[in-house]
Amino acid sequence: MPRSTSFDGRYGRMFRSLPPFAPTDAALTKLADSMADKPAGAAGDNPDIPSGYTYLGQFVDHDITFDPVSSLDRINDPDALNTFRTPRFDLDCLYGRGPADSPYLYDQEDPASLLVGRNTGKEDEPVDLPRNQQGRALIGDPRNDVHFIVSQLHLAFIRFHNAVVNHLRFEVEPSALFDEARRVVTWHYQWIVMHDFLARLVGPDLLSEVLVTNPRTGKAKAALSFFTWRTQPFIPVEFSAATYRFGHSMVRDQYRINDTLEVLPILTDIRVANRLQHLGGFRRLPKGWSVQWKHLYPVGDITPQLSRRMDTKLAEPMRKLPPLIDNARRSLGLLNMLRGRALQLPSGQSVAQAMGTTMPDADLRLTGEAPLWFYVLREAEVVNEGRRLGPTGGRIVAEVLVGLLKGDPSSFLRQQPAWTPDLPAAQSGRFTMSDLIRFAGVA
Repeated sequence: MPRSTSFDGRYGRMFRSLPPFAPTDAALTKLADSMADKPAGAAGDNPDIPSGYTYLGQFVDHDITFDPVSSLDRINDPDALNTFRTPRFDLDCLYGRGPADSPYLYDQEDPASLLVGRNTGKEDEPVDLPRNQQGRALIGDPRNDVHFIVSQLHLAFIRFHNAVVNHLRFEVEPSALFDEARRVVTWHYQWIVMHDFLARLVGPDLLSEVLVTNPRTGKAKAALSFFTWRTQPFIPVEFSAATYRFGHSMVRDQYRINDTLEVLPILTDIRVANRLQHLGGFRRLPKGWSVQWKHLYPVGDITPQLSRRMDTKLAEPMRKLPPLIDNARRSLGLLNMLRGRALQLPSGQSVAQAMGTTMPDADLRLTGEAPLWFYVLREAEVVNEGRRLGPTGGRIVAEVLVGLLKGDPSSFLRQQPAWTPDLPAAQSGRFTMSDLIRFAGVA
């Protein structure tokens, strides 16, 4: 199976001809200050999307993008920026550069398997990511240890890979076991991104317009109108710096992660708070803190916590970030909009006009041009009550995610366009995050 010849990619623009939108600091600050969330409760919950998908979205983002270079304080040229992840759903955040180049990720006693860790090596300690003596995770992307939910999700993918290795162990030659397990894991992950995650975000009707399946042959193909490239896919900044950041509005202020712990905040000021009072990461998993996924995905006998709606409201921890994330303790919304300005993104209205999805500002409760990120959230809020993305944001997200699959010569869409999942699942020929969690043995 073809593999990428490099370990990074490029950023670029979807709408090169549109003028940049450059609001003042004061205007952006005022807009960010208006994004206070309503009190936690059912009114702000999204009944269609369990809260685990918020963090699957973060995991997917870490799989395809990493920009440690651009600055909020100066103009950045996207064409000069690298993404230090391949623009493919290839799980390089999980596999690194493979067993030969990233041996610290792999179990040397079973080379086809990924390494899991225990804090002390004792059997009663919780299973954790492998870590060094200072507690830093030994994984392909350090951002997947930023809080316990995403670190435990990364661990679930490690254990999913290992379960697939065991599933294939007596069917595949030992020399081919790792490569075949990686293919199976990656293709099932790609299916989840398309048919479980993206379908929830944009709705089945829009997804079927962008990922078209022939009813006679079962073959799928991408139908893209706005995301195109010359030689290989890139990451559009309209996607990475604006539209895909819709997930920030889905974050709850606090979560229950298992049956025994109290509800805990996702972020807090860890310089003054007890480290056992929040879900912040970059540390060993305390005993009794393993995530029970029934609280985040529909895998158990309870209704999981729901994500917040995709709207112009941010949970309180997102509106005053901890000092270790932002020394000035600014709002994540403000940082998003400053990033969009630094990358010279067009306004939401000009993008919608270029796509033919424009709506009157009065209907969107806007009094002038809005940053693309804010526009996409307001559109989802007005058009779909925040339960899924609107026509502008949904089309951009769908075209980019499907386009990255189309541009990957090793994806199931390119290799076997009629392929459907073949691992055990609740519904034959389908595969969801709930099925992955069950197969991995972490439900």
